[in-house]
Amino acid sequence: MALLDFSGKNALVIGGTSRVGLEIASLLAAEGASVTVTGRTYSGNLPFIQTDFEADFDVSFSDVEEKVRETDILVVCYGPFVRKSLDSTDSADWKKLALCDYALPGMLVSSALSGMVPRKWGRIVLFGGTRTESVRAYKSNAAYAGAKTGLSVIVKSVSSEYRSKGITCNAILPGFMNNPPEEKVFVDKKLVAKEVIHLIQNKELNGVLLNIDCGWAP
Repeated sequence: MALLDFSGKNALVIGGTSRVGLEIASLLAAEGASVTVTGRTYSGNLPFIQTDFEADFDVSFSDVEEKVRETDILVVCYGPFVRKSLDSTDSADWKKLALCDYALPGMLVSSALSGMVPRKWGRIVLFGGTRTESVRAYKSNAAYAGAKTGLSVIVKSVSSEYRSKGITCNAILPGFMNNPPEEKVFVDKKLVAKEVIHLIQNKELNGVLLNIDCGWAP
């Protein structure tokens, strides 16, 4: 099976200035893609768009929108996390999570598709939450998990509707990558980044909700 050559492809990694996002951006660049990253700060060599969606959503989205429309490969690995019981989750938490963890990926996907459809080619990878491939109960992060569960609808909708246009859309549902609680399993960010590349390279992989969590369940 021939794998995709990234040469000549424009890639945009939302949240690509640190941690797993930076790993993904580095691998895409190593494979020949022209990669742009977004985030609050960055000291590397890749083209960089400064964004802070939590501080000023509209300005940050406006700053990336034109670039998104030119993008062949879109990876969205940004999303604020809130750990609170439902009775402790306030209106500001709900607004932030709904906007940044669900609406933002959706808006980015819609903008990306507007450019990918005429070009008849595109790759989209979103980041969900741990085990958010189906509806389930969460004791301490229901608001966050609810927003991330909604991304599965976006993935399945894009993969079904746009597969004939040469576009694939998949999601990574990672386990804990940064200082997990003792009872949870640590997942290597380098492995997660490699799986993102694998999804992008293979056109047969479309609509995949890939759990990378060593089998842990909430």
